[in-house]
Amino acid sequence: MTLIIATQRLPNAAIAIRPDGAITSENAFKLQDRVTAVLAATKPDRIFVDLRAVPAIDDAGVDALMSGGSTAAACNCRLLVVDPQPGVYEQLHTRGLTDMLARPTQQQANGGV
Repeated sequence: MTLIIATQRLPNAAIAIRPDGAITSENAFKLQDRVTAVLAATKPDRIFVDLRAVPAIDDAGVDALMSGGSTAAACNCRLLVVDPQPGVYEQLHTRGLTDMLARPTQQQANGGV
């Protein structure tokens, strides 16, 4: 499966990154590269990685999220994960990334980041 990544500017100096497809060792670098590019181009306060269209993530994908979070933090930005599917949530929880999970807002509950 191909990984497609969309990016959207949000209000209040935030960016949404929306991967679509499984994040695996074959494509995890794309997510990490997108976080780096967003940080360089826009200097956001927050990056929301919306995982609702990601059916699976392996260790390389989780590592890419961790690396993206560290890179964002070094740029005074916070990377937050939004709406992971149950299996993806389990992977994040197992690896100790629950602190990266954004608390759902009313807007998120209605389908928007």
